[in-house]
Amino acid sequence: MLRQWCGALVLTLVALLAVTACTFYDHDAPVRGEPAPEPEPTGALYSRVMHSDGDSAPRSSVSVYLYDTANDLKAVTATMSLGFFCVLPGPFCPRAVNAEPDERGLWSLPDDEVGDAAAGLQATATLHVDDAVFGPSTVLTLPASSAAGPRRVPDLVYWEPALTVTGNETGKAGLLQVSWPAATGVPAGKKVTYTVVSASTVEGTTAEPRALARPTSGTTARVDARVYADAPSELMVVAQTSTRIDGERVDATYRSAGVPPPADLTPPSRGAECLAEDKASGRLAQAVAPCPITDGDVEWDTSGVRLPTDCVPGAAEASVGPPDEASSPEPSARCATAERPRVCVVLPEPQEVSLVVLRTPFSPSGLTVELLDSERRAVRSSAVDGDAFEEVYPVRFKKPVEAGLVCVRDAYGSVSGLSEVSVW
Repeated sequence: MLRQWCGALVLTLVALLAVTACTFYDHDAPVRGEPAPEPEPTGALYSRVMHSDGDSAPRSSVSVYLYDTANDLKAVTATMSLGFFCVLPGPFCPRAVNAEPDERGLWSLPDDEVGDAAAGLQATATLHVDDAVFGPSTVLTLPASSAAGPRRVPDLVYWEPALTVTGNETGKAGLLQVSWPAATGVPAGKKVTYTVVSASTVEGTTAEPRALARPTSGTTARVDARVYADAPSELMVVAQTSTRIDGERVDATYRSAGVPPPADLTPPSRGAECLAEDKASGRLAQAVAPCPITDGDVEWDTSGVRLPTDCVPGAAEASVGPPDEASSPEPSARCATAERPRVCVVLPEPQEVSLVVLRTPFSPSGLTVELLDSERRAVRSSAVDGDAFEEVYPVRFKKPVEAGLVCVRDAYGSVSGLSEVSVW
């Protein structure tokens, strides 16, 4: 299962994608500068950021995490929650310090910002390109050092492969083949593993980046991009390896720049009408149109899927205030929020369903996906699996099932937190 083996990778990806949100760089600096000179020892930590051909990369941001070697808990916490717990200040996380490379790609950190420069550290560099939300990024993790004086951090070198994304031989929308050249020109050991990942480019999203295929030592992978078709996203390849640099064992993670998936990944359910269940009668009735969970907007709509007789969000609060001349004096006129234990997407025509993707900012606990035929008889169901706040929850059916309606039921009585349901 993807969930069992990609946990550590995803945490590393969070560092790659999230750490630089709090860093600074020169927006006017060129992406590629002159050949990067060898840095002179200065400050507590120093190094350079560069392309694999030796040219400097001035338009970069650099973040360094310093691990407190006197407290193993901090190191463990940092390793297991990079960019998640540890982008937040607190006693259980190492402290991040930021450096801005100069026009030659050189950077350093002074003693008063670093503290114990000999501690274990993790250095992250991200190149801010013009044509991708996620530029190439490099993470180097080093053990503590016994050397005295300014510490030389290994060169932060970018891996910048050209990714090729095509449809595979099955011809099904969303099933893609991603290819890339092997990692060369960057510090790497004999073993390098590659993983295709996807990350949302929607500003302010909290969804974690996701692995779309198992790690491989090869240079091609088949992925299912339908899971992320609802929101703008980019595909990337992450290379992971361990090597020795100047006698130190270094763990290195290189992420390629992002590329958009094919633009034609539109689920057949896009814009479909919805039904909502009346809790009292158990009947499904046509909901207010347009249906907010099939419109492709992944922002949570607080109105949810509702019937014409339901309260408009905010009406309940507005109606409980003191009566005035403009309000109804009848207490019975006050609005009560209706409970809808099930909502359904009505497909334009019956089709074989193999994948249902739910998006919600809340925990999926208690949610079940039900496939109904055109006569509204249940033919298959599956519980929604996943941890809270993952936002994206795919439900797959190994053997496609012909369905006319796809419903989401909440065991706790009210499906109100869905932001999107896509049926494939």
